[in-house]
Amino acid sequence: MDYLKEFKINLAYHFSEVLEYPFAKPYWIYVSLSHKCTYKCQMCGVVKILKGYELQTKLIKKALNEINSWNWDCVVMFTGGEPFLREDIFELINYSVNRRLKTEVVSNGALINKEMASRIINSGLQNIAISLDGAKESTHDLIRERGSFKKALDAITNLVMTKKRMNTGPQISVWTTIMKENVQELFEIIDLVKELGVECLVYHPVIVAQDDMQKTSPNAPFWISDGYIKILKEQIDKILDYQSKYGLVAFLHNPYLWLKYFESTLTKKDWKCNPFVFLNIGPDGEVRSCGSSFGNIREMSLDDCLVSKEAFNARRTMKLCQKPCLQTCWAHPESNSLLDIANRFIESIKDNKDKTKFLKETIKILEEYENLLISYKDA
Repeated sequence: MDYLKEFKINLAYHFSEVLEYPFAKPYWIYVSLSHKCTYKCQMCGVVKILKGYELQTKLIKKALNEINSWNWDCVVMFTGGEPFLREDIFELINYSVNRRLKTEVVSNGALINKEMASRIINSGLQNIAISLDGAKESTHDLIRERGSFKKALDAITNLVMTKKRMNTGPQISVWTTIMKENVQELFEIIDLVKELGVECLVYHPVIVAQDDMQKTSPNAPFWISDGYIKILKEQIDKILDYQSKYGLVAFLHNPYLWLKYFESTLTKKDWKCNPFVFLNIGPDGEVRSCGSSFGNIREMSLDDCLVSKEAFNARRTMKLCQKPCLQTCWAHPESNSLLDIANRFIESIKDNKDKTKFLKETIKILEEYENLLISYKDA
């Protein structure tokens, strides 16, 4: 493991937040190819916004070239809408993978037949995520659309069987949105995806508005209200117990924070977003992190977008946000505390024969940030 690299990354995110300047590049880069979809899911509003917009292939490739030039540890996530509606989706995946970018796709599975599964497994993707919002057909189909449960399960089966046959391919994961309608089935989903051969399960709490993550409300549709909180607690207990014994479920934070999220008692002391971790390129070319856009790749480079006046204003809004959305792509808890960063690094190299060399390198890095802090103060 490259301990020094990890240390540098954590420091970059930490001081980016402190000094409000992008010393760090985004880790998650979501590319929303278009908002066209095979379904009109009740909890998802993207099909209602930016209708008719679709990112041009050459613009996407231009952005990928720039991301590659950053030489930064990041993940490109092709999303939508439904990404596999794009005729050039595999061309884009291939272009991204060939630039050695970690590349992932999230899909509802509606179009993944055996032929497409074979192309996905051979594509070089790091991860393919299928959305599954119920352990029962009736629950998933109520949330999404009639027949969508069977198509999602068929997609997973096609991917798993193809990967087994080829003995290679991306991680096959399932993403589940936590909401009132499926809260009693959250643990049951584990048994279902395990039987199907899924390798990773991720839960995300439902959000109210994709275009403004700060619009959380206990009166919103699909919100887990007081009458269901106890059920959610019981589900979390069982999920945690399973995860501690068998893995499969991936957590970036303590899942009991879901309770505070739905009770509207979650604060920045519990969880905070780092405004520099996430970037979304919309189908209209607009660049956003949360809320308002701060540039457009049709007219500007991503680097120019990141240092625009609008970017500073958008990140300031995120920093002052009093309603943490608990979406893991906006957070980097490893960089929250400078002391924790230092302690983790020291602990990681304590038995390393090159310990002295590593410590000398860290002093140089810290001196650079010290100079930046002095310059920032003088300015």
